[in-house]
Amino acid sequence: MSDNQNTPRFSTIGVTYTKHQNNAALSMSSAEDSTMRRLGFTDHREGYWYLCRSVSPDHDMTLNVEIAKDGSDWQIDVLDENFCQPYDYQYLLNVNPTLDYPNKVADECEKWFRKLSEWGLLHGWHEGMYV
Repeated sequence: MSDNQNTPRFSTIGVTYTKHQNNAALSMSSAEDSTMRRLGFTDHREGYWYLCRSVSPDHDMTLNVEIAKDGSDWQIDVLDENFCQPYDYQYLLNVNPTLDYPNKVADECEKWFRKLSEWGLLHGWHEGMYV
């Protein structure tokens, strides 16, 4: 959560979006097949790497990352598995930065974004960035 309870944790000011509604300031790339598998990615869809991880205490929200093997496309989604729809925790925290559940989801997502960056797969990301 932000230090100031009235300051949004994630700002959309000046953000432009990709065709998948992710922040266009970001990009993703893949690594060698053996590395991607070691990191937990699967490639059941031809031409794409996919990673799905729980990001909520009750395991209802998942982080879904898809990267084209040729680097031409990528997508990051947080999904509400109970309702089969996106869960926009960043918007919820812009409306009310003190909400407990979205902050827990945000903490887990930030942890995974940090890992993806450290692994050299997510580029241009920094802590608190609107994804």
